[in-house]
Amino acid sequence: GLDFITSVYTDEPYYKDEGKEWNNPKSWPDFRRYNAKDSAVTLESANSIFREVDETGYRKTYEFTVRMYKPLMAMMARGIKVNREALDQSKKDVAQMEIEKQAELNKLCGKPLNVNSPKACQQYFYIEKGIPAYTKTVSEGGVYEKRITTDDKAMQRLAKGTASRSGLREAKLVQEIRALRKLRGTYLEIEFDADDRMRCSYNPRGTTTGRLSSSATVFGTGTNMQNLPEEFRKFLVVDPGYILIELDKRQAEWVVVAFSSGDANMMKVIKENKDPHTYTAHLITGLSEELIKLEDKIIGHITDPVEISRLRATKFTPDAISALHKAKFLPRTMSCRQCGKKSNHGLNYDEGYRKFALINELEERESKMMVETYHEVYPGIRNIWHRKIKNQLEKDRTITNCYGRKRRFLDRWGDELFKAAYAFEPQSTVVDMLNQGMCEIYEDTKGYMPYLELLAQVHDSLLFQYPINDRPRWFLGLAETIHKCRTYLSPTIAIDGRDFKIETDMKLGSDWGTMREVKFGTIEETAANIEKIIHELN
Repeated sequence: GLDFITSVYTDEPYYKDEGKEWNNPKSWPDFRRYNAKDSAVTLESANSIFREVDETGYRKTYEFTVRMYKPLMAMMARGIKVNREALDQSKKDVAQMEIEKQAELNKLCGKPLNVNSPKACQQYFYIEKGIPAYTKTVSEGGVYEKRITTDDKAMQRLAKGTASRSGLREAKLVQEIRALRKLRGTYLEIEFDADDRMRCSYNPRGTTTGRLSSSATVFGTGTNMQNLPEEFRKFLVVDPGYILIELDKRQAEWVVVAFSSGDANMMKVIKENKDPHTYTAHLITGLSEELIKLEDKIIGHITDPVEISRLRATKFTPDAISALHKAKFLPRTMSCRQCGKKSNHGLNYDEGYRKFALINELEERESKMMVETYHEVYPGIRNIWHRKIKNQLEKDRTITNCYGRKRRFLDRWGDELFKAAYAFEPQSTVVDMLNQGMCEIYEDTKGYMPYLELLAQVHDSLLFQYPINDRPRWFLGLAETIHKCRTYLSPTIAIDGRDFKIETDMKLGSDWGTMREVKFGTIEETAANIEKIIHELN
């Protein structure tokens, strides 16, 4: 804050309480004097700050941050159109679903249960039902203590059950009602701008890894755009006469970990263009990739172990059933590919098996087996990459990513610091790559590029809209534009002498929630693929 900067870099006495009433100043002369001091101390501090920036090697980071402002301002000004009619209908549907689920919960409990009351939930689940209370560790004044909790993770455990008791439908209903209330209160009641567009305020240095953060605008409209649920994205739609385009970095962080660790199995996946989730499942279970893909088509996202067991017993050939029975490991509550996907997304940064079990609603025994097997099949993660990060931390507590951006880790030495350091290199590399590509796309005014409107950035993807036209040349122009964007978003990166690129995927749609994947080919092939999807959407 400027108050801290002033105290360190200038001799100006503390004055930051003089202008707190900025929105309704009682004394305009005092208000102007306060603003003049803000300007003066900023200028006075600048020379010292920039000298430090150069001495510590952060000049490149500073300049790139400034470069991002124009495309971010363009997104903030443009916003995304909202389908208010569909949104209003959804509000009614969600309210009705909440009423029905609350009625079912009350019937099961034999009385009304307030799902947002920790006291009421503790009384029902831990006293009336006699289930041992779940706890979580909290810190207050530097003192850590365990407290009884009925948060979402506790409800997951209660709903899932254990070896000695079956899962509780009441806990699942509590989760569902809370989710509906959050959807309605956090997203369906968002205040939009008068032109029925949703906007946000982006912070280019809002996180320690370099990911953008976003929030409501200075006028109080909009919300955080980085974590919108799928149920809400379908209400964000394209302007009439346009098509939405999303360019997404494929398995980006996983690829960075693969090349940073040099793990042979991970490198094999990328070089042979395999599906990482299927291949990880193949290594963990010992099943063939073909059988894993087939099983995923049949089971999909089902998590009920009884239904999964029934499908495995009835929907496969005798040879496939025999192979499933001989698997080294067979997940009970998900398909094998889902097992690979959750492992790929969660285990590179040294997540423990207990946390992995909570997040993915697994039994701890099953979770422990998945975590241990994952690191057995990808030994380079712990044995090479994690060790390399720790060695660097021991030298100067500073990790530098592929783009030369540095972060110093000054927290208490231990596992939490290590995990944050593991996450920094992949996450910061991916977001720097995406943001650099975003700037280059925005700054390119040649050919058809000016028709491309930048709408949003979400960690590893960019959302655009582009006007559509039935002329064949127009589709070629759109394909040329997207190919150029893909080039900007897919630079060659080097880690420890290993060069690689991260592939970019494309989706098209008329709303952000139901985008359809489009394959890249030659420019002519991409144009034909785009034209086909657009005609199907219309």
